[in-house]
Amino acid sequence: MSIHDKYLDGSTKYDIAIKRIKSFCAGKRVLCAFSGGKDSQACYHLCKDAGIDFSAQYSITRFEPPELISFIRQNYPDVVFRRAFTRSLVEEIKVNGLPTRWHRFCCKAKHKKTPGFDIVVVGVRWEESPRRRDTWRMSGSKEDGVFYICPICDWTTREVWEYLNEREIPHCCLYDQGFSRIGCVCCPLAPNKMRADAKRWPKTANMLHLAHLKNWEYKWELVNGKRNGRKFQEFIDFETADEAFEYWLDTGCLIKSKSAKSVDEPCLFAGTGFSESDGDQ
Repeated sequence: MSIHDKYLDGSTKYDIAIKRIKSFCAGKRVLCAFSGGKDSQACYHLCKDAGIDFSAQYSITRFEPPELISFIRQNYPDVVFRRAFTRSLVEEIKVNGLPTRWHRFCCKAKHKKTPGFDIVVVGVRWEESPRRRDTWRMSGSKEDGVFYICPICDWTTREVWEYLNEREIPHCCLYDQGFSRIGCVCCPLAPNKMRADAKRWPKTANMLHLAHLKNWEYKWELVNGKRNGRKFQEFIDFETADEAFEYWLDTGCLIKSKSAKSVDEPCLFAGTGFSESDGDQ
């Protein structure tokens, strides 16, 4: 199906998306949750097409592929970059540890509510996963009270590309290099891709390794160097920090007793905690 195919009432998917944006966003303080991925791009340009006033924001954690950051800066200079952390990523991991599927402080930072807006436009689509279809509505509100709208919730991947390509809107080069969706580097929700990510982006992997070593030392000091104190599970499961890091790259876990099976929860990658990426890319 095309976004220009007409329903019985003469409307098209494109028309409906524009109507949704106008109906929910007119007269409101609107934020477009921008990730640099194709779906958030579509939402950004649909907001332009709808003629509404809006701001676009990207929440940066330093887990991002550098190609993505460059793409956003070059093609969307009006997108505001918000720091997800007040500290550097190394210092954040030193205190919190590496993110895992059960300890995603990075996602929590991206969830942080941005004050000053009434509604957020989000690029969530139902086609992406059964969970998306079951848990996301076309509009609704988050637990923190943020009201959202998903104008392309019923669009397919092909229809998103149709919209972008017919307007000759550029996209991130990672899509042309085999990535069907773009997420954080070494995301623990996609453990089968973490090794490949570390090889492709060694600077990010080295930074994560350095931060992990600092966290290991930090925790070691908290238990006064007593492994038998067993305050932290890592000191039970692993002899060295490097051993723990290698296990994390393979499983997304730092506790061996945890199942290696991916949890069915979305990795909220986009700028304000909303995303088109589930992590299981």
